Amino acid sequence: MAEPTYKRLTWSRTRRKSAITALRAPRQSLWLTHDHLLSIDSASFAEEYKRFYFRDIQAFFICPNSRMAIWNGILSAVLIMHLLVFGWMGASFTVLAIVAAVLGIPLIINNIFGPACRVYVRTSVQVEELPSLSRIKRAQRVLDKVRPLVIAVQGTLPAENPQEATEEQMQ
Repeated sequence: MAEPTYKRLTWSRTRRKSAITALRAPRQSLWLTHDHLLSIDSASFAEEYKRFYFRDIQAFFICPNSRMAIWNGILSAVLIMHLLVFGWMGASFTVLAIVAAVLGIPLIINNIFGPACRVYVRTSVQVEELPSLSRIKRAQRVLDKVRPLVIAVQGTLPAENPQEATEEQMQ
């Protein structure tokens, strides 16, 4: 049997569930092959592989969250506070520009990546989070690649005609 060729869908992202697991620096990445998605969770010297076969996938859920807004608030507050403190101390324009650049670049990057989310895949036996899909734009781009493959394996549901349904109810 030939080995499946995998295509990387996402680069590995840090998966933080708690302070204890953050010490192990767990990471998660998502890979695609002809008949399944492969989720790889790696931490220190251990790896865990989860396969989600296209025939078993029931749904993907994209749940927006407020992580981007929270980070924007924190980064903006720190940037304004530092600019006010250094401005009050009479710092030169060069110092203010360096502080603005160092603290403003993460703020700009956070906004370029777009709104944050959590993505879940549902099968008949589990609902699993996919932490590597942490931004809506990235999640939509990946799901646009996966959706046709799932439809090719499972087929589509027949479209219901609302007019026929109401006629059947009348009889």
